[in-house]
Amino acid sequence: MAQLYYKRSEQAPYRDRIPLRIVRAEAELSPAEKLYLSAVDKGDYAGVKRSLEEAQIYFNININCTDPLGRSALLIAIENENLEVIELLLSSNVFVGDALLHAIRKEVVGAVELLLNHKKPRGDKQVPPVLLDRQFSEFTPDITPIVLAAHANNYEIIKLLVRRGVSIPRPHPVRCSCGECVSSSEVDSLRHSRSRLNIYRALASPSLVALSSEDPILTAFQLSWELKELSKVENEFKSEYEELSQQCKRFAKDLLDQTRSSKELEIILNHNDDPKAVVDPNNPYNLDRLQLAIKYHQKEFVAQPNCQQLLATLWYDGFPGWRRRHWAIKLFTCLAIGLLFPVLSLCYLIVPKSRFGVFIKKPFIKFICHTASYLTFLLLLLLASQHIVQTDLSMQGPPPTKVEWIVLPWIVGFIWAEIKQMWDRGLMQYVNDWWNLMDFVMNSLYLATISLKVVAYVKYNGSRPRDDWEMWHPTLVAEALFAIANIFSSLRLISLFTANSHLGPLQISLGRMLLDILKFLFIYCLVLLAFANGLNQLYFYYETSADDENHCKGIRCEKQNNAFSTLFETLQSLFWSIFGLINLYVTNVRPRHEFTEFVGATMFGTYNVISLVVLLNMLIAMMNNSYQLIAVRSGESSIISDHADIEWKFARTKLWMSYFEEGGTLPTPFNIIPSPKSVWYLCQWLGRRLCPCSLLSTRRKRHESLGTLGVRAQMTLRRAADNLRRNHQYQEVIKNLVKRYVAAMIREARTEEGLTEENFKELKQDISSFRYEVLGLLKKGSRKRVADRGDVANSADSRGDRSAEEEEEARGAASSLAVVDAAAAATAARAPLCLSANGVLVYDTDSAGAASARLDDRRSLSRKRVFAWRSKVKSRGCGGVAATAGAARGPHAAPSAEAAAAPSQLNGAIRTVSEEVDRLPGRGGRDDGPGGASRALPRAPAASLGAATSRPWSSRGGRIPAGGTARGDGRERTKGACAPSPLFASDAEPADAPDESYDTCEEDGAPKRPVHRDSFATTRL
Repeated sequence: MAQLYYKRSEQAPYRDRIPLRIVRAEAELSPAEKLYLSAVDKGDYAGVKRSLEEAQIYFNININCTDPLGRSALLIAIENENLEVIELLLSSNVFVGDALLHAIRKEVVGAVELLLNHKKPRGDKQVPPVLLDRQFSEFTPDITPIVLAAHANNYEIIKLLVRRGVSIPRPHPVRCSCGECVSSSEVDSLRHSRSRLNIYRALASPSLVALSSEDPILTAFQLSWELKELSKVENEFKSEYEELSQQCKRFAKDLLDQTRSSKELEIILNHNDDPKAVVDPNNPYNLDRLQLAIKYHQKEFVAQPNCQQLLATLWYDGFPGWRRRHWAIKLFTCLAIGLLFPVLSLCYLIVPKSRFGVFIKKPFIKFICHTASYLTFLLLLLLASQHIVQTDLSMQGPPPTKVEWIVLPWIVGFIWAEIKQMWDRGLMQYVNDWWNLMDFVMNSLYLATISLKVVAYVKYNGSRPRDDWEMWHPTLVAEALFAIANIFSSLRLISLFTANSHLGPLQISLGRMLLDILKFLFIYCLVLLAFANGLNQLYFYYETSADDENHCKGIRCEKQNNAFSTLFETLQSLFWSIFGLINLYVTNVRPRHEFTEFVGATMFGTYNVISLVVLLNMLIAMMNNSYQLIAVRSGESSIISDHADIEWKFARTKLWMSYFEEGGTLPTPFNIIPSPKSVWYLCQWLGRRLCPCSLLSTRRKRHESLGTLGVRAQMTLRRAADNLRRNHQYQEVIKNLVKRYVAAMIREARTEEGLTEENFKELKQDISSFRYEVLGLLKKGSRKRVADRGDVANSADSRGDRSAEEEEEARGAASSLAVVDAAAAATAARAPLCLSANGVLVYDTDSAGAASARLDDRRSLSRKRVFAWRSKVKSRGCGGVAATAGAARGPHAAPSAEAAAAPSQLNGAIRTVSEEVDRLPGRGGRDDGPGGASRALPRAPAASLGAATSRPWSSRGGRIPAGGTARGDGRERTKGACAPSPLFASDAEPADAPDESYDTCEEDGAPKRPVHRDSFATTRL
């Protein structure tokens, strides 16, 4: 085992130990470089600047050095979101490398903008070879900034990059076989596939589509369909492509969610991107975009509530408040309209523009009339199957009965309707609908039945007993085909169940189960053929001869055992054995060959085990799974899942759209009757084709041609103007939808972000950076104070006039530092952190949602206060003020209480934020309190923050003055100076706690002077 880690030496002192060593050691950093990276990590602007200056002067620091994690100073600053340090590093021309990609991955918008505006230095620059090697990069070569930003779906960063004129390589078609694709796949197939996936993942970004596409809905449709097709080719990445396809579908649906009025919804659903499209003024609701959504199988878009509401309004046109009516009134209305469908059809044939003619064109009325016509057809089929008309059964070619003559117009009408539908929609779109295939089979069976009956009527005139007819007699075949066609006709009624909310999901479940049955039959047929071939090979010799055959009146018996004699008989026997209709004696043979019987019985038993136990149960499980995907029952009530609702609404929309289309108004058999409108159109067409042009005079033709040309030009201009107007309206609506979508997306992201560890780290970084800056100012002030001692001694006469003013200024400077304390306290107070009864900081889960919603406000407020007070402290010169105040007291006087307390307050805020980071959920245990509503956050050990100063720091966060001690009540006392308690003094303190709203301090025997602490807004832990 030790040899796996390290080559064992023969002189190893411990044979039972595995020696370990670092086999991939890296160069160690110098102390100066460690301080340099540490300053960048802590946000010490002055320290970073000093290190960069030393690197330029002494060349003792490699400004492009990396820490053990491989991060350069620029990457560390990007992770900490310290924009000032990033700007300083860029001004020093540090190596940028993949810093832009890291900033995009961290979604630091400010850093991305700085890096985009950064101009790279001209000339050669010494760059570490490790950074130039793509093998050590965290990003593959195909990951560009815009691709990575699209992966992150960051709208602001994508907008910055698009304004810079970036581009994304256009992916080749799914089954592209060009030289570039072939060569790329041969060189590195994995990189080729991953590169294609990364590009499509970027193109499927909702933010990128919303920002760069003129028609984002159409782009989402096409991209979703392309990704779905690509998932069928790239089987290795099928789940990824399907997820991207679903993401595009959700994006189109979310855009439609942003519509606020019926006008916007109509503009979206009626838009047609074809510039030559003509809008029918009589039919303003063409719903071209909805038809395109159905074509691309955008089920989420079609099932969107706004879209369904508009469709329901169009469907029940002329019946306001239909859904609110009583079910009895609805049933009576439907029955009345269904019984009157012949009258309404005749009215439409005679006067199509009349009140009744317009009434039957409404979608709901058209649906009722077509349904009533089909139910009448099924009733006629039932009468035909009952043979209510007596006929000569021995007639070989019987003439059609009266019922069959009545059924014939319906069959012709069905065939004519299917021909028109195929002509209007096209062959491919017609074939894609399974119900059309069923109609095609049904009509083909009826045509074959009619043809065979005609052949039998013409060829066979005489009578003959049926027992003497041959097996393939035309009349017998026609009767069999007619019976099968009747079954298909009755099952075709299931398609109408889609209109009902209760039967619709059941019908969809049945359709999915049929797919499972087809998959099962493929495997079952393979098993059936395998065992049928084996059993037939074993038993073909033992076939019962015709002489020895015992007639059992068509029933299988022991003496007539030909179950496995032929392949066809074997297939039948094995199939019926699934239903228990075959006995075990079929494996017996007349010569008692026990071995043959044993092998046959074993094969027959194995077949039953495989087919009944394995395959049949597998089929049941598959069908149950398909049903569960559509309908889910919970408890006593039936709850339709979201998936079931989407599937049913999509199927119902396809049914509704078939009745929204122009044409097909009359139900069968009235659709085969030529209407006056159709006759007029036919005459016009024949006149244009057959009428000779020489009958018209030349002048008349010239005038008509000029007039026609003018009319056509006007129509073309009017059509172009209408298209421009509609396109402008559509673009305005899309612009508003995109704005609302982006705003909702950003708002949802902020709400879901929650209070995380990164937020506390950002606040800690801001406070830490402010701390080092203030400490630098204080150090400068102390040096200036020593230099100004002589000047203060010379101006002792004027000290009394200025000491009060300077003391007040010093107090103001110290109070300004306390804003860090207040910002951190405000953040913690508004966050879901609270005190338990025993004084432990806990995380309140009940208020977590509210605190998450206000997270960005807290962060922006804290940062604004920090930077505002930073500027104020700079303008006041905190160090200079403290120095002047100290000089006013005398060369050997101690600094004022506020000036001395400033570092204590600042470091107390830093330490408290550090403790909050350690107490975040997931880093501590759970509270065992009642209900488990809160999680206790254990206190973190006190961190020593006095490394940058000359005096030690107390565990409460304040610096201990010389000669003083840290007290446990939150106050540090020393002679001549006092400071407020560092952080988190709650307004609701225990009743036995002393009143600490004021702190008192004693200066050189002077009376106690109160110092108000309400401005700190702190809370005690």
